[in-house]
Amino acid sequence: MGEARVTTVRLPAEDLDRLTRVAKRLKTERSSLIRRALDVGVREVLIEDAVLEYQRGEASAWAAARGAGLSLWQFLDVLKARHVPFRTDEDLLRSQVEELLRRPVEGSGRARRRR
Repeated sequence: MGEARVTTVRLPAEDLDRLTRVAKRLKTERSSLIRRALDVGVREVLIEDAVLEYQRGEASAWAAARGAGLSLWQFLDVLKARHVPFRTDEDLLRSQVEELLRRPVEGSGRARRRR
C-alpha cells in the first residue's frame, strides 16, 4: 500500500456500530475493515459505471473493461452475469464471418496427415 493519508468521513452511528461488530467478529481492526469495504465498494462502482457506459454505447467492451480495471474476459463474464447482451458492430461481425468462411478447413485440401 503506498503512502497512507488520513481523511475524515461522517457515518451514522448505526453504521459505525455495525462496522465495529463486524470487525470484532472478523478479528480485525475497524480501520482495516473500512479500507477493505471501501476497496470492494469502489471496485463495484467502477464496474457498474463501465457496464452503463457499455450499454449506452459510449465505450467498447475492451475500453469499459479497462476503465473498470478488469480484463476483457472478466468484463464479458460481468456482462453475462448481469444479463447484458454483447454488442458488436454489424460491419465488423460481417467481415469476421467472411474471413472465417475464406479460411481453409483444417484437415482438408493440401495438408496430409502423417501416420
